[in-house]
Amino acid sequence: MPKPSESPSQITIVTSKRISCDGPGGALGHPRIFIDMGQNNTAKCKYCDQIFKLKVA
Repeated sequence: MPKPSESPSQITIVTSKRISCDGPGGALGHPRIFIDMGQNNTAKCKYCDQIFKLKVA
């Protein structure tokens, strides 16, 4: 369940604990970074605040 300050458009459901983010807007985004969720099922991009949530079966 998203927190009240998070809009559903900021959450991306993923199937891997290692993901990459280069921001929205293609070339207007930010440098591509790789994020490892570790023991968590969610991660947040430090540049654009995009939230990634692991899809649980």
